[in-house]
Amino acid sequence: LRLRGLGGNRAADICGRLPEPPDMEAVSAAVMELTSLGALTASEDLTDLGKLLAKLPVDARLGKLILLGLCFGAADECLTIAAALASRSPFMSPMERRQQADESRHNFGMGMQSDHLAVLLAYQQFDGMDHSKFEFARDRFLSIRTLQGMSQLKRQLLEALSQAGICASGLRASYVESLGRRAGGSDGVRTALDQRGTAPPELLGGILCAALFPQVAYLHAPATKKGPCGADMIRLHIREPKGTGLEPQVAAIHPSSINCKVTGGEWRSCYVAFHECVRTTKIYVRDCTPAPPLSVMLFCGGQVREDKSFRGGLTVDGWLRMEVPPAAVPMLLEMRRRLATVLERMVQRSDGCGGGADSMHLVDAVVELFRQPVEPELPPAPAKH
Repeated sequence: LRLRGLGGNRAADICGRLPEPPDMEAVSAAVMELTSLGALTASEDLTDLGKLLAKLPVDARLGKLILLGLCFGAADECLTIAAALASRSPFMSPMERRQQADESRHNFGMGMQSDHLAVLLAYQQFDGMDHSKFEFARDRFLSIRTLQGMSQLKRQLLEALSQAGICASGLRASYVESLGRRAGGSDGVRTALDQRGTAPPELLGGILCAALFPQVAYLHAPATKKGPCGADMIRLHIREPKGTGLEPQVAAIHPSSINCKVTGGEWRSCYVAFHECVRTTKIYVRDCTPAPPLSVMLFCGGQVREDKSFRGGLTVDGWLRMEVPPAAVPMLLEMRRRLATVLERMVQRSDGCGGGADSMHLVDAVVELFRQPVEPELPPAPAKH
């Protein structure tokens, strides 16, 4: 992104002249992801969003996470999640007390089924305390140094946003820290942003899905004769790394995830957003968050088009397909257009103020839509003879 901002050639041409050029397939995959994020055009020119992301000292996906948070009234939460994803996990697991540490970590994510939101809740509880925060961290097996590092990184990211003109000017990290001290010992970011209220988890799940895309998996939980399958049978179907294959890769949920013991009938969604996967004995998805199914169509990717190959079909970036009632297709496409307009207006103004009252009404409507249960259409039961 920074090279394109300087007016360089295409990524493949630039990387090909490096002393140790990277694999061209990896370069193509990176360009594909940046295009999907909306940072590059098809001809690899920077978009307005790409110009903003190039100014931020984080990965482009984390940058988009922060910008979406600013746009939809969840800036403090998204800055916390971005700082967490750029840091090591704050959850500790001492050998002699591993069971208690695992229970404590799972309690933070209880009900949300989200590793990302579990870290967010742990940080919020730590940050909201005054003199007892260090005792709280020790009791809940949290790394004080990591949590303090997240606080510092949040303030640095906010300063970068301020310098880029994306939010109010003059928000230097030292000034924000002083605001936090006067506000009871918090990190000061929420006070500096004057953010009121907290973002609902459904909205955060949708924003995570949009920012981490194409790191979105389909949850494959085949039913058994006795009912929903056990946690050990669940597999995640993810896009293969090059983005060119038709068949998905199969991954498992990492044992360190709070979702590793969730059974097939307990999952809140059939789509899961994740930040990274690792390969050991097999491919594992480390941290994941259930994404509201409709958030994939409303928030994710560069293009959503009607798929004429099947009735009521929508396709995201040519590879992820979802079947919806045909009558709902125009409404979903219109809502997606309006949500994209809110982000475009904020980016073009570069003031970090979102889209005003109208956009908040739209966000409220989207959150209510995400809260509605989405049930798959089951095939008819076989006739009894």
